[in-house]
Amino acid sequence: MDSPLPIYALLVDDDPMILALLAAFLESKGYSVIEAHDGQAALALIAQGGINLVITDWVMPRMDGLDLCRAIRMQQHSSYVYLIMLTSNSQEDGLVTAMQAGVDDFLGKPLKPAELGARLHAAERVLALEARLENHNRKLANAYEQLSRELELAKAMQLAMLPDRANLGRIRFDWMFEASSYVGGDMFDYFSIDERYLCFYVIDVSGHGVSAAMMAFSAQHLLLSSAQQIAKTIARQGGDLGSAAEAMVAGYNRHFMKLKDTSLYLTMIYGLIDVASGKVALVQAGHPPPILVNPCGAVTPIGDGGLPVGILHNAAYEAHLVELTPGSRLFLYSDGITDCSDGTGKEFGQQRLQEILVHQQRASLAEVGVNLGQALLGWRGDAGAFNDDVTLLCLEYC
Repeated sequence: MDSPLPIYALLVDDDPMILALLAAFLESKGYSVIEAHDGQAALALIAQGGINLVITDWVMPRMDGLDLCRAIRMQQHSSYVYLIMLTSNSQEDGLVTAMQAGVDDFLGKPLKPAELGARLHAAERVLALEARLENHNRKLANAYEQLSRELELAKAMQLAMLPDRANLGRIRFDWMFEASSYVGGDMFDYFSIDERYLCFYVIDVSGHGVSAAMMAFSAQHLLLSSAQQIAKTIARQGGDLGSAAEAMVAGYNRHFMKLKDTSLYLTMIYGLIDVASGKVALVQAGHPPPILVNPCGAVTPIGDGGLPVGILHNAAYEAHLVELTPGSRLFLYSDGITDCSDGTGKEFGQQRLQEILVHQQRASLAEVGVNLGQALLGWRGDAGAFNDDVTLLCLEYC
C-alpha cells in the first residue's frame, strides 16, 4: 500500500488568529506548516520549493490572494501546487474569477472544522494523483530517453551498413538516402560476384520504423551472403543473366516466406550485370520501375510491376534485359521519391523525377543525388520531413 503523500502547506493571511487556527488544524493532520502574512512574502517562500498546498485569504495588503494565485500558476514547479482560497465572497462571478486565476477549491469564512477537513481530503486525493502522474511521466521520459539513444545507435548502424560510393569495374555507383524515421525500411547494396559479374539491388520493406528496419537488415544479410550462390546459378543457367536473376529472386521469396512471421513484405529491384558487355538483367518485384537514361537523353522506364517478395510462396518473377552503352545511366529508387507529397497532397511523380534525371545528365552522379534531394525538400515545403524513406541508387556505365 502506498504511504501517504507528505503535505507541505503554506498558510497566507494577514489575520494572526486565522493563521493560528489553520496551523493547529493542519498540524493535527500531520502536515508541515509555514506561514506568511501577504502574497509577496508567500511567493518568496514558494520560490524555495517543496510546498504543494497553499491556503490563502482573498483580501490582503501588498498582494491579494487572486494575484498570488495567478503568480503561482505562472511559475514552473517541480510538483503540483494545490490552491485553496479563503473567502466570505459567495457571489458566482467572484468565484469564477478566482477559478480563472488558478484556484482549485474554496473555504468559507468563518472557518468550520468539518468543511476544512473535507476540503483537505479533496486536496490530498488530487495531490496524490498528481504525484503518481508525475512519477509515471518521469518513468516514461526515462524510457523515451533510453529508446532515443538506442534508435540513434540503430540509425548509425544502418548508415554504416550502406555501401561506399565506388567504381566496380566499369560501373560507377552513387546514391542518396534519407530515412523518414530514426531508421528506415529501405536498403540497397552492390557487390562483385566475380571478375565478370556484379549484383545490385534496392529493397523497400512495407511500413516504417524499427520493425521495417529489422526486416531490411535481415534481407540485406541474406542478399549479401549470396555471392557464391549467384555465381553457381549463372553457371547453371549457362550464363543467362535473366534466368539467373529470376531464379535468385524466387529463391529469396521462398526463404523470406519461411522466416516471415509478420504481415511485412518487401518490394525489390534486383539486378545482375555483365561488366564486360554492359548487359543487365533486372527483376522487378512490386517496386517502381528503374529508369534508363542513355547518352542521348532518351528515357526508358523498365518493367511494369511484378509481385512483392513475401506475398506468395511459389511466386514467379520475370527478368527484363537491357544493354548499357558507355555513358548510360540506370536509376533505381523507392516510392518515397515519387510518392513524396507537397502541402496539398500532390505527389512528386515519376514524370517529374525523369525530367530531373535528364536535366542532370551532365552532372556527376553525386550531384544528381544532391540536386534531387533539394528538389524533394523544395517540393515538401512547409509539409516538413519526408513521409517515407527516400532512396536513389545510381549506376553509370563508364
